Amino acid sequence: MLAMLMLLTAALLVTVGGCQNPPSRIHTPESSIAPEARIQWDLARTAWLLDDVAAAQSAFSRFAESNPHDPRSGEALLTAGICAQRRGRKEEADGLLREAQSRGGAVAARALLQRGYLLLSEQPGRAVSCFAEAAERALDPETRAEGWLQHGQALQKSGRFEQAGLPLGLCADQQAAPGLAARARLLLQLDPWFTVQVGAFLDRSNAQRQLRRLESAGLPAEHRMPGRRGSPLHHVLSGRFDRRDAAVRHSMRIQQVLGTEDVKVIP
Repeated sequence: MLAMLMLLTAALLVTVGGCQNPPSRIHTPESSIAPEARIQWDLARTAWLLDDVAAAQSAFSRFAESNPHDPRSGEALLTAGICAQRRGRKEEADGLLREAQSRGGAVAARALLQRGYLLLSEQPGRAVSCFAEAAERALDPETRAEGWLQHGQALQKSGRFEQAGLPLGLCADQQAAPGLAARARLLLQLDPWFTVQVGAFLDRSNAQRQLRRLESAGLPAEHRMPGRRGSPLHHVLSGRFDRRDAAVRHSMRIQQVLGTEDVKVIP
């Protein structure tokens, strides 16, 4: 265990994975780091690498408070916000991320992305502006591409399918971020309506069985074959809606009728 801790704390910088992608790394000359700050930073990143998010949040917050002029203080606030997000403490996370955003630079763009992720599932309309600003303020092509990708996805989740084409198209053209570009190209193929996915199956017979259950219950049913948007799965869908809230109500009805929780509104 001691050897593991020594190895972890010897890492050059913590790779902060958060709920999505890691924030930008900050390289600080060793000669400019106060010994106390170095110890605090190493303790914080060790807690993170050991996946003790509660301890990491506390340690990174203390580091930022004790060392406001350290170039890593913004990254510390960002990481503390990600820890709070992982702990389900959304208000704490938003406060820490807003403070990180105020530090400017690359950290600000990453903080805006994380704030967008906080909002995306429940309030996609509010997430739109966070992702758009993140792309605008990004200093590196990958963060900019991620901002465009999530901006487009948030627009789609808000029902603004036509508007989503612009940021998704910008991301799809990014050769510097091929993985994100590929995801953007898939999102550009989404149908311009909301639907409810009632299972995704490798076996066609399982998909057909679920399809018959929906039809027997008098619910609309559709079988989407593998290969659509690059998926290897048989998707069973139900209903087409102009508004997300209508699709959500339909998903709740399916849950009650079929007694299954394997349903989700897409996109």
